[in-house]
Amino acid sequence: MAIRCDIHLNGGHRKLILAAKPEEPTAHLALKLAAFVLCWADNPILDPSAKHPALLGQEFRPDLMALDDGGGVALWVECGPTSLNKLEKLPRRFPRARFLVIKESPREGDRLRRDLNDRLTRGAVTVWSWREKDFALWCGAVEERTEIFGEADGRSLNLTINQTPLAVDLAEH
Repeated sequence: MAIRCDIHLNGGHRKLILAAKPEEPTAHLALKLAAFVLCWADNPILDPSAKHPALLGQEFRPDLMALDDGGGVALWVECGPTSLNKLEKLPRRFPRARFLVIKESPREGDRLRRDLNDRLTRGAVTVWSWREKDFALWCGAVEERTEIFGEADGRSLNLTINQTPLAVDLAEH
């Protein structure tokens, strides 16, 4: 599945194509699109290649990342299931980067936060989650051709996605 997006946010405009990998469910694509919209101000890069200069020599790749002025990783975003091993190693490898994980539900966000609190000794990982009903509305509005108009600021979305109005604040765990 591929999603072709025409996005008009915060006075800017970008086009985006999301293509699913064989192992990716549709909900994961919807989470990646949400991450792109939520991180709009950071000028995010979706599914960067392992050959991207900021990722050379790394076995891990983010779902989305943003770069600092020097071309290094400033923001690393994971969507949905993510290994704790990966989240433990990343802050050591990219000490100046911010790390964000976006989950489909508060239950998943709470579970990850508990696990991170038990295991992480260095670095901070921010965890955001959707309320189930809001994520269901978001997923239901995402189509092969998706138009988004509105505003995004931090964890807040106030927009219309394919004629569906959506005003949500993701929870932080």
